[in-house]
Amino acid sequence: MSHVASPEKPHRLRNFNYSWGNFANTISQQAFTNRVQYFYLEIVGLSAATVGWIWAAFGIWNAVNDPLMGNLSDRTRWRRGRRIPYILWGAVPLGVSFFLIFTPPEGDSLLVAAWFLVSVFVFDTLLTLLTMANNALFPEIAETIEERSSIAALREILAVIALLLAFVLAPILSEDVGWWQMGLVIGAITAIGYLVSVIKVKEKPIDPDESTPGIVDGFTAVFSYTSFRWYIGANLAKEYVFVILAATLPLWRKYALGIDGDTETFLGTLGAGDAEAVILGLTFILAIPFLIIWRRVTPRIGVERAWQLSSLLLVPGLVVMAFADGFTSGAIGAWLIAPGLAGYMMCPIVALSDVIDIDSHSKGERREGVFFGINGAVVKLAFTIQGLLLGVLLSTSGYDSDLTSQPDAAVTSIRFLMGWSPAIAAVLAVFFLSRFRRAKAAESAVLTDG
Repeated sequence: MSHVASPEKPHRLRNFNYSWGNFANTISQQAFTNRVQYFYLEIVGLSAATVGWIWAAFGIWNAVNDPLMGNLSDRTRWRRGRRIPYILWGAVPLGVSFFLIFTPPEGDSLLVAAWFLVSVFVFDTLLTLLTMANNALFPEIAETIEERSSIAALREILAVIALLLAFVLAPILSEDVGWWQMGLVIGAITAIGYLVSVIKVKEKPIDPDESTPGIVDGFTAVFSYTSFRWYIGANLAKEYVFVILAATLPLWRKYALGIDGDTETFLGTLGAGDAEAVILGLTFILAIPFLIIWRRVTPRIGVERAWQLSSLLLVPGLVVMAFADGFTSGAIGAWLIAPGLAGYMMCPIVALSDVIDIDSHSKGERREGVFFGINGAVVKLAFTIQGLLLGVLLSTSGYDSDLTSQPDAAVTSIRFLMGWSPAIAAVLAVFFLSRFRRAKAAESAVLTDG
């Protein structure tokens, strides 16, 4: 659905405040991912088997709680709205739940395992609920493509800052100050970020005649849109690019680039971890100015074409990464993907908002939560896909973690995972988006004719 520019002056302070929700989500999620497994394995001393079973149970819940939490917010009928009350009343409990993860009781390992299981379930449920509520506000507070592009860019700039803080602040605090202190600081930042995100933000009044969407009916309705199905394919391809790069980066650095200790670079002597951090960190930092560019380009060419162009801009850097054999060539390849990466960060939420608009005008109901919830659940398949592909390729190519150098076939597999496979996913996204654009145009035309 196309949008016309609003004559009203953008609500800059409101938009800035709202974007802090994405900052809060990113810093808590990334700090959790980066620290929790190491904490319970190396610091607390749980067995790998116990941690594995807990993650298996957690993974099942993690796959279903997104659409459940999204539908819950759609069905809510509070005076302050559907979404804002969850953020107002859930921000502090979420921060506390993050803190509690890193304060397990001492003693019996069964009790510690139970604490781990319950605390991560509570944290993830609250985080999902607040994330769904924050995301679901996006199509409502930003109604033009210009404002959506502007807010999306701002959200992702804050997310990049949060990502860098999570990978710098959380390790420093946990190693140099203490684990519960790290949990306290990150938990407090998370709570404050979410509370700021609803300052000056107001939801539209709920129509008293609007029906309450049922779970099954809501799921059936969103999948009835061909545009949404093609969107899911494009977003799954996008998510695969993110997760395969993150998952393969340490292996690629060690075995493809040959960095397994101090190495001489044009930045001086860097340790293996420092070299990896420089490659990753500068890639995201370089993405920030391109977010500003995409903010201006997207309204002019349309979000589908902007997303397609982002996909194509990824390919040259990914090809360089597939052939890279040292720090310089690896860094150049990674930094070349920054323009496309910025578009990948910004475009999906803008595109999904268009589908939500079609549904809202067609059915007369607000189902943002279900749309974002189902999208969140489906894109998590990217983690499964990359895990299966990585496992199959490495196990069949002779990879052995006990070896200081890997067979050529294993290194080739790593290069494929890091370079060629995300490039293929990016090209697939271009195809899915072309179909998405046609389906969205057809559905918008039917709505207009009706």
